[in-house]
Amino acid sequence: MLDTTLTPTLLIWWRFGYEHGDDDLQANTPEIVRQHLSKKVIKFNKTERENWRWYQVNPNLIVERWDDSPLHSGPNTTIYYLLDKGMAVIEDVCFEPPDDKWKWYIPIADFFFDEELNAWVMKDLFLDICVEGDDKTYQIIDLPDLACALDLKLITKEESRKVIDRINRIAGEVTAGKFPFQEIETAREACRNLGWRCK
Repeated sequence: MLDTTLTPTLLIWWRFGYEHGDDDLQANTPEIVRQHLSKKVIKFNKTERENWRWYQVNPNLIVERWDDSPLHSGPNTTIYYLLDKGMAVIEDVCFEPPDDKWKWYIPIADFFFDEELNAWVMKDLFLDICVEGDDKTYQIIDLPDLACALDLKLITKEESRKVIDRINRIAGEVTAGKFPFQEIETAREACRNLGWRCK
């Protein structure tokens, strides 16, 4: 039975610079970006209500069940969107060896609600942190993507500095033993109330 105090919502990932659909980062036109986002909304709005994946827990927290992705997910994989902290936190991410030591995947992102799409949008900001099961050992990945985005003028120097400052702050909190964040326990409780398999 779903917890009716949790609000169904929709959140889509905007893979900034990859809207054209291949693995080479590039600056795309606003029309291509809009088409990319609209296709995701149309696809996800076809999800049956009993299988709905996205719920708003509070103004700064959204949870998503993510056990049907062909990549890096398993029966307990869950995404917690920490809107005010500018990150998504994927718990129980499933990587192939030798990367199977990573249990958390944290993309850095900006979030906004798009009234026309009637959906939250997560604008991926290139850098990610992988954290091991000890909740302290981490690795920052995709630094070349940030450099490429800067070269392509997808982001400004000031914006790139803010992204680096954000990931540095998060990495410092992980090192200091402040991870998982308090919001994650709130998110886990919401997932349990939804009847999802989670910690």
